[in-house]
Amino acid sequence: MRHHHYPLRSTIAAIESRLDPAQFTCVHRSYLVNLNFVQEIEPLESGDARIKIREGTHVPCSRRYRDELRRIAAI
Repeated sequence: MRHHHYPLRSTIAAIESRLDPAQFTCVHRSYLVNLNFVQEIEPLESGDARIKIREGTHVPCSRRYRDELRRIAAI
């Protein structure tokens, strides 16, 4: 599977409101992830985290979203 960027003229909050919250969540002010593809959450010394997506891509996760992500992803 390839990683693609899709530029949109909308806010992350607007996009997130249209997605299924059981499947998608915001992990950074610029990133939403599909929870079905989260493989690992790696904590960083800064308090932030790095998310490893199943195909090997890494996505930043701010500390604001990290604990909630762990809770809902059950990783």
